[in-house]
Amino acid sequence: MKKTWMVVIIGILIFGLVGCGKEEIENREAMEHAQADATEVCAYIRAIKGDILVIDPVEYISSEDSDRFASYKHTDDDMLDGYYLYNEDEETENVRLTAQTEYSFLDWTREFGGTDEDIRVLTKDKKIFQKYLDTYTDGKPGMPFFLELDDGEVVRILEKPMA
Repeated sequence: MKKTWMVVIIGILIFGLVGCGKEEIENREAMEHAQADATEVCAYIRAIKGDILVIDPVEYISSEDSDRFASYKHTDDDMLDGYYLYNEDEETENVRLTAQTEYSFLDWTREFGGTDEDIRVLTKDKKIFQKYLDTYTDGKPGMPFFLELDDGEVVRILEKPMA
């Protein structure tokens, strides 16, 4: 009788481990698929209107992409900080913010919880991010943000130190 229960318990444990492993693999595959679908866009933020983020996409060209930069007939003198922002036009487009959108910005003035050691603020609270944008002239930052988009929805907004 003890052997039967031991076999049953071992069987349940093995089934549980195999099942967990399968679920973990499925979760990992789903995350990889989601990352493959996501795209990164460099853009100026022009406005937040409810759940709509109005952006002006630009092309971020780093010093490592000298061929691309040269195609715009610019010289290294135009890339003083190691990057160039090419904005062919100022047309805007709308993308959707969700309750899961992650906002990551640099708290230069330490008004939003940034510290001297780490000035980065990470939040999912759109109101905090809007308040941060309002610290810029006319609420429009002079530097672009990097947006991770998935099917027109903003997954993450990231501000990078660019100067």
